[in-house]
Parts: sequence; C-alpha cells; structure tokens
Amino acid sequence: MKILVLCLIALAIADKYDQFRAFDEDEFGRTLIDTLQMQMSTGEPIARFIEIMRNLETSIENEQKEDDKANNEYQNQCTEDIKVLQQESANLERRTVEIQSILDELEPLRSYKQGQADAKNAWKIETEKKLADLVKKRETEKAAFDKKVEEHDYATFVIETVRRMFSDKSQSFLQLNNESQWQKVRDYFINASEQAKKFEIKKSYSKIFNVLAEIASSAQSEDFQNSPTVNRIVNLCDLMLKQIEDSKALETKAEQKRLNMFMLEKGNFDKDLTSLNNALAQLNAAILGLDNRIQDQKRDLTDYNARLSAKNKQSEDRGGECREKAYNYQLTREKREQKRQLVSQIIGAFSANQRDFSEYVKLRGQAGDFRGKNFQILGNPTED
Repeated sequence: MKILVLCLIALAIADKYDQFRAFDEDEFGRTLIDTLQMQMSTGEPIARFIEIMRNLETSIENEQKEDDKANNEYQNQCTEDIKVLQQESANLERRTVEIQSILDELEPLRSYKQGQADAKNAWKIETEKKLADLVKKRETEKAAFDKKVEEHDYATFVIETVRRMFSDKSQSFLQLNNESQWQKVRDYFINASEQAKKFEIKKSYSKIFNVLAEIASSAQSEDFQNSPTVNRIVNLCDLMLKQIEDSKALETKAEQKRLNMFMLEKGNFDKDLTSLNNALAQLNAAILGLDNRIQDQKRDLTDYNARLSAKNKQSEDRGGECREKAYNYQLTREKREQKRQLVSQIIGAFSANQRDFSEYVKLRGQAGDFRGKNFQILGNPTED
C-alpha cells in the first residue's frame, strides 16, 4: 500500500520536479543533491548547503583561472619553443642550400678538369706511340747501317788482303809455277764471293770477288815481278778500297744525318711528354683536391640534412604536444564549466524553489533513489 501511495505521489509531482530530476541525472549533480540530502538528514541549516555550493562554485572558478594561467604560460612557452625550433630549422636549411650551391660549382669544375685530363692523357698516349714508332724506326735504321758497315769492312778486309798478296813481291807462294799457292788465292776469292752473296745490301761485291779470282788465275803464268796483271790487280784494289771508303763515308754521313734528325724529333717528343706529364700531374692534383672537397661537402650535406630532418621532427613533435595539451585543456575547461554552471543552476533552483527542492530531496530519500520520471524503491517490496 505504501509503495502505491509513493508512486501516485511521484506521478502527481513529476512535472513539478523536472528541473530537479535533470540535476539528479547528472553524476556530479547527483553527488551535489546527495550532499544536500546529507545536510538535511543531519539537521544542519539549509543555508549551510548554499554556502557550500557557493564555495564550490568559487573553487571551480579559481581552479579554472589557475588552469587558464598555466595553459597560457604553457602555450606561450610552446610558441617560443616552436619559434626557436623553426629558426634552427631555417638556419639548417639555409646551410644545406649553401652546401648544395658549393657542390653545384665544384662538380661541373671537376668534370671540366677531368675532361682536360682525359684529353691530355690521350695526347700523351698518342705521343708515346709516335715516340715508340720513332725509336723502332731508328733501331731499324741503325741495324741497317751496322749491316752496311759490316759488309763494307768485310769487303775492305778481303781487298786489303788481296792487295797485300799482290803488292808484296817477296811473297814466295805467288811465284811462277807455284800452282798450289795460286789455287789458294783463287779459292780465297771464290770463298769471299760466296760470303758476299749473303750480303743484304752490297751484293755486287760477290761479282767483284769472282772477277778478282779470274784475274788471279790468268796471272799465274806471268812473271810475278813484272806481271801487268798483278799491277792491274793492285790498282784495281786501290780503286775499290777508295770506292768502299767513299761509300762508307757517305753511309756514315747519312747515318749521322738520320741520327741528328732522330735526336731532334725525340727531343721534341720528350719535351712534349715532359709538358704533358707536368700538366697531368697538376690536373690530377686539382681533381684529387676537388674530389676531397666534394666528399667533404657531401658529407656535410648529409649531416645537415639529417639534422634538419631531426629538427623538423622535433618541431613537429613539440607542436603535437602543444596541440594535445590545448585539446585536453579545452576538454577540462568545458567539463569544469559544465560543473560550475550545474552548481550555479542548483544554487539558483534551490534559492528560488527551496520548498519544492526540499520536498524533492525528502521524497528522493524516502524512495532511496530517483531516475528519470520514476522512483526506484529500495525498501522491502512486501511491506504494506
């Protein structure tokens, strides 16, 4: 019966208590009404509750002021920190631009120097080839000259030997009717002729030696002391020796001319190679210096780019912290403002409708709790 009565009362006054019930639906509002209910249950004056609520409202406002101040200081510090970080990033970025500008100058210069070095090196290789060809040609000329000298000297030796045989009238082996000795002379000429056939240049000496052999054969029957053939051979030998000497002198003169020309050309090549080697040494040193500078600049650029990336990340992280802090501050401010407004509304409602509010609190206490438009009775459901 008691339960029915309470339900009817609740329905009758539902509209009257809508505002109070709205306070009760909020967790913080319910806590405040619980506080009012405790105040009423202890018999303390209602004015004490109003004082507590006003103190609570003032406390909330003071907390918000302190929070506003702390947030302003924090956000100002954020602004200063981000400004410093952005300036540091700008300095790093400016330095990377400067380094890249240096690289943009050094790398084309290095390519230009390398092109010069490649051209000089190609010229050097060509010069060395020409010098090698010149030396090879000179070696060939020298070998040919030496061969000519060898053939001239051999012919001179043969003819001088023959001349001594015929000019020395005391030679007993050439006396009349000394057949074996004359045969030796003929054999000597024939052997010399065979040797001369192997000559690479003066092959005509072979025929000359054959003629001498024939002359010597015809002189065998003559008186050695008064033989015209012998005199003819001696004169012929003198003539041939003079011709050989003249020929050798001409060959020597031509050889000296070739040698002089070789030395002149070789000297020019040597000068060119010396100049090229000096130029290449300077270019290679310049290229090495540029390589070292380029490597240093690239290393610095990598370092500054890494520092710039880290600084940008630091600035971004700091900005994220500040934004998160501002977001949390705004949420806290809104919640605190809701609480302050709720306290203010409860104070206003209680002050304006103290009797109705007190009845609502008593009714709420009798029901044990209140949700929406219905009381939930926490007592024994079997009680009358």
